[in-house]
Amino acid sequence: MKSEHKIRLVLCDDHDMVREALALFLSKEKNIEVVGSAATEESLLELVKSSNPDIVLLDVRLGSESGVNILRKLREGNTGQNVIMLTTFESDLALVDAYEAGAAAFLLKSAHVQNMLSTIREVADGRRPFDVVEVRAAMARLEATGMSVLRTLDDTDRAILRELAKGASDQQIASAVFLSVQTVRNKVSRLLRRFDRENRTQIAVFLAGLPDDSL
Repeated sequence: MKSEHKIRLVLCDDHDMVREALALFLSKEKNIEVVGSAATEESLLELVKSSNPDIVLLDVRLGSESGVNILRKLREGNTGQNVIMLTTFESDLALVDAYEAGAAAFLLKSAHVQNMLSTIREVADGRRPFDVVEVRAAMARLEATGMSVLRTLDDTDRAILRELAKGASDQQIASAVFLSVQTVRNKVSRLLRRFDRENRTQIAVFLAGLPDDSL
């Protein structure tokens, strides 16, 4: 990328202090221009539409919203932005999902600031600085632990799993996900088979051991 061209960048994180700190830090770089920041999916999509940045720095988790789902919407909309996913904690699931959804890079927020800057510049130059070996290793770990099944579930199944993790009854789950009790029973039975668990207690124990951002 030519040195005189500024990299136009948008930040999306639901923590005000993180957004402000990143904006302050990145704005000090001569070839980077922070053109806006957002805390939610809706505000980010509007901001991308109005400001047309080169790069979006997007948190993997925005409260109850999935950053990877937002990434997919940006890609589906063909907005042209490269997206760098940010995360607080290492997560095989988030890494693999981000890679397959088309993220340009995946960074820990604890990464050295120079690493973040070099990644932004690499992405701006058209590169995709993923560690493919680590992505493959993460895929293998997901497969070995049964977590790969999570990646194939829709939002309703995930909501049911969250309720199962709380120990909710079929009636409580039905109320939470707006389905009939019989439909919930059918879905729970199918989920037990998919996760190769014999009963609700076993799947609740499995879910309790997952990283916080898995569901």
